[in-house]
Amino acid sequence: MKSAQRKVLIPALSATFSIAIVISTAVGAGAQPINFPTTGSAFLDTGSLSGSTDPALAQRINAAFAAHGIPGAQVVYTDGKGRQEFNYGVSSVETGNAVTSDTVFEAASLTKVVASYVVLQLVDEGVIDLDRPLSEYFEYPRIAADPAAHKITARMALTHTTGLPNWATGPSSAEFETTPVSTTFEPGTQWSYSGEGFYYLQKTVESLTGTPFAELASQRVFQRFGMTSSDLLTNPAFEAVTAVGHTADGTAKALRNFPRANVAYTLKTTAGDYSKFLRGALLAGEGLEPATRDMMFTAAGSADHGGSNKDAIDHIKWGLGIGLQENELGKAIWHWGDNGAFKAFFIAYPETGRSVVIMTNSESGLEAVNDVVHEFFGPMTMYATDWIKQAE
Repeated sequence: MKSAQRKVLIPALSATFSIAIVISTAVGAGAQPINFPTTGSAFLDTGSLSGSTDPALAQRINAAFAAHGIPGAQVVYTDGKGRQEFNYGVSSVETGNAVTSDTVFEAASLTKVVASYVVLQLVDEGVIDLDRPLSEYFEYPRIAADPAAHKITARMALTHTTGLPNWATGPSSAEFETTPVSTTFEPGTQWSYSGEGFYYLQKTVESLTGTPFAELASQRVFQRFGMTSSDLLTNPAFEAVTAVGHTADGTAKALRNFPRANVAYTLKTTAGDYSKFLRGALLAGEGLEPATRDMMFTAAGSADHGGSNKDAIDHIKWGLGIGLQENELGKAIWHWGDNGAFKAFFIAYPETGRSVVIMTNSESGLEAVNDVVHEFFGPMTMYATDWIKQAE
């Protein structure tokens, strides 16, 4: 049934599919997108393009998303030669509005990397120590009944070794702030993905600084890197250009609002904005001491989530707030985002400065990641996406 629904979806939307490509001669250089609307085909006739970009590349990226029935997506690839942007499909199948470079997506867990960068700035400034228990800074009512949770440190939160579950209850629910949460293993002894750990860290940082994390992110990240389409809270100014999520069969879901910032998942942004952060904060290390930035990319230990794909597990480690992969091309940093009806992914190679950011508005978004990444990086083993399949 799912496959049949997807085959119907693509032709029905083909008249609204578009891709924008930005070709610039230097990283970060401004350029106007060249738009190529489709007229009745699921694949685009891009015509001829100036610059070094292969005109067929846009068609292949289009095909990768179309093959999985993904309504809309953004891709930004950057290397030493410049930046290329690809905007695909529609922000909502109900409105038919085309995805542009300004379309705002839910970045989901890519939020955690932004939060990690802010926390590490505070480490450099002496506001918080990575290895001092958070309970010595902040009395968190939700862990009051669990003595083991009082041992949790910022380093454990950033490396997913807190022992806390991903979520004790729905993080958007009214009861979330008062729902007790407790560890499932001794903190610091093993790896287990945890949004709760990041939220505990958020509450601690807010207590220490006296500033909501949404404001910290705005001041320390969005303003620094010119990310004008990014916010941890739902921003009314973005409403007209915000994408909605879609189920795997292409059904549009209601537009989600985030009145409460949560550093684990509430970032709304564009692939272009996120690429600015990735390249400025992580690859260039702006705003961090060099040793701190290097520590971010240093494996803190295994990222063994207990899955059966041991080869993937052997090639994936976790740094401070970020995934690490080593394959034929060398050492990469990466992260994925999964808010159900939104999927996101990035991967970058610090030694070569090559990076790609992918945002989608579909439950099926991650299914296209390998094809898109291979278009830019060529054949390589994607241990990260194999690992993700068994991560949660």
